[in-house]
Amino acid sequence: MTRARSVLLAALIVCSAVVGAVGPALAQTATDSGPVTYEYTGSPTTLIVDTSNLDGGTEFTVEYTTQGGPSTRTTVLARETYNTANLKEDQLLFFNDGAYESVNVTVSDYSGGEPTFDSKSGLLGGVNLVRTVVGTTGGDSDLTCDTSDKIGNALSGVENLDCTPQPGTTTVNTTNTDTAQVKTDIYQSALNSNASTDNTLTVLNNDLKDAKTQARIEGKNAYIRALNNGSSKSAAKNAAKEAVSDFYATHQRNLLAEYTLTVSHFKYLRSTALNESIDSSYVDTDDQSLSSTGDYTYNWNQPTDSVTLTDGTTEDYTYVQISKTYGPGGDTETYDHYITNTAKSGATLGISAKSLGVHGYSSDTSYVAVVPFERYQSTWTTIENQDQTVRNEMDTLAENTYSAYQAGEINNSDLVDPYVLASQQSPGDDFQGWAAAQLTLLGTNSPENFDQIGSFQITTESGTQYEGVLFSQENPASGQFENGTTYNTSNIGGTQYVVTSDRIVELDGEFTIDSISTQDGQTVQNVTIQKTTYETTNVTELKQQYEDLAYKRAQIEAREKALKQSAGGGLLGGGSVPPVVALAVIGTLLAIVVLQN
Repeated sequence: MTRARSVLLAALIVCSAVVGAVGPALAQTATDSGPVTYEYTGSPTTLIVDTSNLDGGTEFTVEYTTQGGPSTRTTVLARETYNTANLKEDQLLFFNDGAYESVNVTVSDYSGGEPTFDSKSGLLGGVNLVRTVVGTTGGDSDLTCDTSDKIGNALSGVENLDCTPQPGTTTVNTTNTDTAQVKTDIYQSALNSNASTDNTLTVLNNDLKDAKTQARIEGKNAYIRALNNGSSKSAAKNAAKEAVSDFYATHQRNLLAEYTLTVSHFKYLRSTALNESIDSSYVDTDDQSLSSTGDYTYNWNQPTDSVTLTDGTTEDYTYVQISKTYGPGGDTETYDHYITNTAKSGATLGISAKSLGVHGYSSDTSYVAVVPFERYQSTWTTIENQDQTVRNEMDTLAENTYSAYQAGEINNSDLVDPYVLASQQSPGDDFQGWAAAQLTLLGTNSPENFDQIGSFQITTESGTQYEGVLFSQENPASGQFENGTTYNTSNIGGTQYVVTSDRIVELDGEFTIDSISTQDGQTVQNVTIQKTTYETTNVTELKQQYEDLAYKRAQIEAREKALKQSAGGGLLGGGSVPPVVALAVIGTLLAIVVLQN
């Protein structure tokens, strides 16, 4: 088994340590309290000890030995004492991973019935039930804790027995590992970490580009609910700002989790290098300006800090403290790299560390950042700035609308936004109404007089015919969609959809509108897509937005009611859409929107 396969298998193990239905084997020897010994042969993958026959709450000792290790003598791979009350599913798993052709297991000092034994080859499968895991060999029989074993140990969470002292000893053998290979493995791990961090931060920053719109909606919804509850202007304003800050606090927690993860990974890489007697400058900061006169000292004695989030709660996280002394016994400069900022103390020696990472191991490899301080801090600052900006906008919203609300200029029953509109529709009751609400939420426009529309008959260029309602972000150049006319989606702004009775179909290329009819079957010659845009938060446009959305809601509800009252239920036929179909449709719809953005 290759090292890569071993590491992969270890990672799979931690996700789900499972065993299939197996038939227990009889023990070779037995007394009332053991010992019971069983020999596994044929280089098995997983060794299984079933303790379900033992008394509940009894302690017992299990020992795994082999004659196939680097020594010609018996090698003890593992020896542990367990209590049956603490075992998961009454089973112990030992992952041999094919390392040893035969392994003996001895169970002793128990009470009750006899344990049974079995094995399983290949990747684990069957019922997804977690068992207690003794450990893994890592797929090799050298009893040496090399870099692959260490990485597999860190990634899987399953104890690699090569990296733990053998029973009866206190040391782990790492003397036979190749330093050059270790440096290469560390560098590769740093590259993987860098790619993962870059992807996470890029996605988060892309989300933040549109986050203010979402935060405004969250705040506005809370403001409207407060108004409806009779809150004062101050209370309504605070409700809006709290909703905004709750929204941004979620982004902060995600960023903190990623920061803590990368710091922990760097700490692991550095300890691996030092344990292998690799120069401390290999896994270091990006700044080595003083490397010839002193070494960086990494201080992990205070690994956590508390930071206040936008919602007022506090979170603990791991941070990095770097100090460097200029020569033996000289001045020391210290930097605390927090998620929020970098704080300097002590002497001024010119340290300019912007990240932690791994330096190139050859002339054609360069430094790779594992913990990019500045990118994390910049993203944190963006979140805080956006939170403050939108909170200020909530102040403006309240100041510009509260008096108008009290004066009756904004009607309580008409206060609705796209999220309320969407939440009031469910795919099981009326798929087309639900889809209309979802498309409105995503900025797609519906035909005017939506409550009177029956259906469009549309044929695509492939000859496929659909009966449903046409949605589009914009009208064609003529300003209307007409009967008997062929259109090309490339000539119409935005995306065009046909919402049938059970799905949303995105149109691509040419399509022809064969006919348009009302609910009572009358032919309509042309239809105009109603398009609305809002830019500011003044009371006039806010009121107009609420009125338009309330009107849209009324149209959707009127059409739904009319279709239900008509014979056969219109396009719906009185049926409902299964939840799985609904989830698939909205998932596809969201994917389309993401790809467009």
